[in-house]
Amino acid sequence: MSENMNEKLRLECVTDCESAEVRTFLRLGGPYMAEIGPNSAIDDQRFLQSMLRRQGEPDRWLTLFMQGDQAVGFAHFKIDKDERPGSGYILEFYIIPERRRRGLGRECLSLITSTLTVAGCKSVWLASQSTAESFWRACGFYETGEFERDQKVLIKTVIARRNATDGAEE
Repeated sequence: MSENMNEKLRLECVTDCESAEVRTFLRLGGPYMAEIGPNSAIDDQRFLQSMLRRQGEPDRWLTLFMQGDQAVGFAHFKIDKDERPGSGYILEFYIIPERRRRGLGRECLSLITSTLTVAGCKSVWLASQSTAESFWRACGFYETGEFERDQKVLIKTVIARRNATDGAEE
């Protein structure tokens, strides 16, 4: 077990197109794309580049999950303005295989939901790969009965944080 597994998990935003974070995201993106479907390497790179181009848009985040100096995954999420206005929408979520089934995914989800609740979201939704549905259900998501791109839409209500000094929602 590596030393940094005991270090606190943090989100690191991917913003600058020439940064080490972008190179790390692209390195993680290859295995992620291989897991989610049979596409050509060119299509995979186009998709990953499209995520990078969308950064800088308001209420959208592309983040690496960092533990110590190691990237253990990434997420692409935003505040939805179309299908469920004001809800958080997790577009992509990836944990490297060797770190799965150890509670890390839940910790990463907690960081995402914290970011979204601070931004005012009261719920978070996603379209789940069938192989990940049990994970999302274990995290409190439930089926809506809807589908997006042949994937089940799952949603979870999140609690707004309360300010400890005056009880007001943050």
